[in-house]
Amino acid sequence: MNKEQIRETIFNVLHEIAPEGDVQTIDPDRSFHDQLEVDSIDFLRLMMALEQTLGIEIFDFDYPKLSTLRGCEDYLAAKLAA
Repeated sequence: MNKEQIRETIFNVLHEIAPEGDVQTIDPDRSFHDQLEVDSIDFLRLMMALEQTLGIEIFDFDYPKLSTLRGCEDYLAAKLAA
């Protein structure tokens, strides 16, 4: 899976969790919380949905790495390549 496909997957999952937010205009270096008002429960739902969709395990101590779009893309690309 390339970065573009990973980004599209993240956007799809984010849209389910925060349907009122415009995921296509997300600044890749700002937190989801700041841009989409994703609270801790929504963030946990995002992590679980990404795990399920991509068939991977994301450890809770890695969550801070996934708080931005760029962080998510980088983490998931590395995880999927392993």
